[in-house]
Amino acid sequence: MSWFKHLIWEHKYAVIVAILVSLMVAAPQIAFRYEHRDDGVYQGIELLPDSPWSSRVREVMDGHPNFGSIYYTDGKGDPYLFQPGGSMTVAYMGEAFGLDINNTLLLARFVLTFIAFLLIYAFIVLLSRDKLAALAGTSVLLLADAVMNLSGVKNLVQGISPANFLSIGLPVDPAMFFIPLFAFLIAFWLFYTRRDWRWGIASAVLLGFSFYNYFYSWTYLYAFGGFLVLLFLLKKDWREAARVCSVFAGALLMAIPYGINIYRAAQYPTYAEVGERFGIVATHAPLFIGFVALGALMVFLLWFPRGDKQKYLFWLALLLAPIATLNQQILTGKEMQAAHYHWYFHKPIAVLLVIVLIFYLCGRLKTAWCRQALAILMVAGSFAIGVFIQADSYLNNRGNYGGTVAVEQQRYGPVMEWLNHNAAKEEVVLSNNPISYLVTIYTPLNVFYHRAALHSLSATRERLLDGTFTFYRLRGVGAADAQKVFFTERGSVSSSIYGIYYRQLSGSYEAIPDEALNNIVALYEATLATSTLEWLREKMTQYEVNYVVWDKKADPSWQLQKYSFLKEAAVLGDIVIYRFAP
Repeated sequence: MSWFKHLIWEHKYAVIVAILVSLMVAAPQIAFRYEHRDDGVYQGIELLPDSPWSSRVREVMDGHPNFGSIYYTDGKGDPYLFQPGGSMTVAYMGEAFGLDINNTLLLARFVLTFIAFLLIYAFIVLLSRDKLAALAGTSVLLLADAVMNLSGVKNLVQGISPANFLSIGLPVDPAMFFIPLFAFLIAFWLFYTRRDWRWGIASAVLLGFSFYNYFYSWTYLYAFGGFLVLLFLLKKDWREAARVCSVFAGALLMAIPYGINIYRAAQYPTYAEVGERFGIVATHAPLFIGFVALGALMVFLLWFPRGDKQKYLFWLALLLAPIATLNQQILTGKEMQAAHYHWYFHKPIAVLLVIVLIFYLCGRLKTAWCRQALAILMVAGSFAIGVFIQADSYLNNRGNYGGTVAVEQQRYGPVMEWLNHNAAKEEVVLSNNPISYLVTIYTPLNVFYHRAALHSLSATRERLLDGTFTFYRLRGVGAADAQKVFFTERGSVSSSIYGIYYRQLSGSYEAIPDEALNNIVALYEATLATSTLEWLREKMTQYEVNYVVWDKKADPSWQLQKYSFLKEAAVLGDIVIYRFAP
């Protein structure tokens, strides 16, 4: 253990800063509980960023790690489209300590942030031998990432938080994007430089895990590996090219079950349509790699020292990878959500490279205090930005600035408690968007509707139309005003049926063509030949709905008391729970 103690002492400042960053990330969730510890307001609904990952962690905790159908009661055995690795990691970590969903997410926000910080720090230290650059770069990446663009800087200058909480504090990702990414890069670097086969095996295993964690992760890393092999081939260094290939080929063995899963998914009739809802657009047009990635590449080519060829080629391959990831559609004809590469791979690598170079160039000035002052400035500035983002987001989300009122959400706590005590596991609840979202986090139940359910293979077009039409019927939208309402709310209709397809294709949800919207209106009007009473009874039977939760304050037009097949089961303030009794 002496080597471990020495390692901790050698990098004690990194450990201290990692703990402080982790506490900052977890602070809002803790602060909200503490603030309302004695006033009876807190009813178990946490102050959490709006994210689908909480529901996915709960799905694993409910015994469905396959992710075949996260929100619906049917389709649980379908092939998954969301890789479950990150959510499984968080869920099993919570189960290991016997924690509920709230404390599982709280633990994850602390532990994953801590691990991510140290891995990013270790990556920079290994490739630069510069602890100051590593400390500064990691702090900037995790705390000040939101101001690494013009809009973020503008908001900060105006005294507005450039983000709604720190992104590293989301329940699972991006922490679970960064951890496998930098763990792989560390292991692969050690294999690459030390020629130790044990690090090669570790690299292959970590790369193989990426297939089950995040699509954009393994594709980016294979682009990196491809460019590194190409650089060695250009140098006619066949031995090094073969060594690199051995890691990436070995990882493919772990990817076999993933490949089988994708093959099975592709046999489903909804596969292509669901792909479009994910934002896959048919095109062969090339994409510009972006100012950040291109700028970092140019800075690298101009100023990065070329004395260490291994290090030079490694960084160069990382910076060339965006050329492939952003232009794979030239060959495949299917453009993905390129922004995911930018947020979690291109931009982080670019930021870290530039900061390493800044410290390198600063060191050449032969001024003793330059690098220390720069590190203090970057770390302190990052902490100031991080504290401001967390504090401003906390005040906004608890209602001080008129944002989403977390205190108001507490009235849903008794609803979740009632459902947990009275509904059987896997039963189905029909409710509005906010309640349905919470049901999938705080109960083991499924829902009739969830805004992210359209990414399931069981989400047929008919099912999405049925869900959308049901809510318009409950609002009392008739044939006379259907055209006006649907066109006024075209963005909502578009996202409910087509996901992000039109946003990806044309820049906004509202870009849905009038013809497509008119077809939806015509379908809705045709269903009005059936009374709402019969429509509800039929759809609730078809989709196995057991309970309806009516928030009378949020949806006064629903008027559910007039339907004889809905039996009042509980009244919790402004919220009424009905049992479906056909």
